[in-house]
Amino acid sequence: MIRKISLELQKRQVYHKVEKNLILTRRSKIRIPPISRDIFYLLGVISGDGSLNISKRKRGGYHYLLRIYSGEKAYLQYLNNLIWKLFNVKGRIIKDMRKDSSFHISIQSASMFFYFVILGSEIGKKKDGRLSNLIMENNQNLLNFIAGLVDTDGHIIGRRVQLKQKRLRLLEDIESVSKLLDLNCSEPKINYTNGVPFYYIRFDNKLPLRWKKQTF
Repeated sequence: MIRKISLELQKRQVYHKVEKNLILTRRSKIRIPPISRDIFYLLGVISGDGSLNISKRKRGGYHYLLRIYSGEKAYLQYLNNLIWKLFNVKGRIIKDMRKDSSFHISIQSASMFFYFVILGSEIGKKKDGRLSNLIMENNQNLLNFIAGLVDTDGHIIGRRVQLKQKRLRLLEDIESVSKLLDLNCSEPKINYTNGVPFYYIRFDNKLPLRWKKQTF
């Protein structure tokens, strides 16, 4: 993983050096963690209410920005602590002035940015949403990814989960693997919000949720 990130940084002409499991740039020192259940959970979180964006710097080069949004500041604090444990970096939790009761974590780190890109997170507007081969390698990867997605984008209805998305293919992928996970998943259905089509599925809550399970 460190070598892949380093090669990506070289392509982008980002100055860096590698020291054991650390990648150092002029602005950051990031620990590169092994892939784990925590990482797959964060991949699901980013797929749900996260974003990866690149913007130009005034003095040349680019900003590589990871953001995670939530209406619950306490949840973002939990995620920030998890990111600290894994990467040895903490983001800023910022109030969204455009919306009441909305916050986001902001982390500017090229190394961490490309860590998640290499694992399958999309840059910019999320269009594809397909489950990557890495996520589908085993059931625990899948369960933790879906748990992160549900903790951000899902709703708990009794002992069932409803997951609503614009990305039909993502829901189709989850529905296709649901038998392996014993989730008793429905086929994707469509509804409209303010004239915009959304798709949703429902399935049994047998996930290692970390936040919304507290609402039972």
